[in-house]
Amino acid sequence: MTRSRLQTVVPIGLMLILAVIVTNVFPFRVMLAQETKVEVAQESLADLEAENGQLQNKIEALSTDTELERIARKDLGYVREGEIAYVITTPSDYVPAAEPTIIIPERRPWWKMMTDFLTGEDLVSR
Repeated sequence: MTRSRLQTVVPIGLMLILAVIVTNVFPFRVMLAQETKVEVAQESLADLEAENGQLQNKIEALSTDTELERIARKDLGYVREGEIAYVITTPSDYVPAAEPTIIIPERRPWWKMMTDFLTGEDLVSR
């Protein structure tokens, strides 16, 4: 190949490669991100259905007299006639010690960030 022909073919080849990348990689990336979002939504739905079942059980339990009495005794301090109630208090100058919270940002290797970019994982918040 002559030099002038090579100077024409190489830029055209690079433009074709770039066109293939733009038309194939980026839509594929978005498609993978959407699949991951669907999986996250399905997991969230399963969690909500489980929580819904627990709340339904709690509703059924609250309709019984024994559960109402337990809550009245525990939360409201009710006692039956003839029982003696004791109240334990803490001193007014008592301050509980708080432990410091240290937040360390997640460090990910460059190759993990690159694969997340190519698969669309960086577009999905978990």
